[in-house]
Amino acid sequence: MTCQLTIRAGDNGKISPEGEVVVAKSSHVYLHAQPEPGYQVQMWYINGNQLYGGTKQFRITADEDKLDIHVTFSKI
Repeated sequence: MTCQLTIRAGDNGKISPEGEVVVAKSSHVYLHAQPEPGYQVQMWYINGNQLYGGTKQFRITADEDKLDIHVTFSKI
């Protein structure tokens, strides 16, 4: 079984990996956000729900069929 991830970053930063990613269900996925100079990670969202704020690195478990992952950035 697999999990389809849609991974994207908001304005003023990047995320790795990015785009459409398919992984084995129940596997761990490590994400790294890179804010542009003068910006910081504001919030991580999974399927539209706020999860964590302020951290550049994030680990999720691919425990659903589809996950939408989004990170936002704010000015320091």
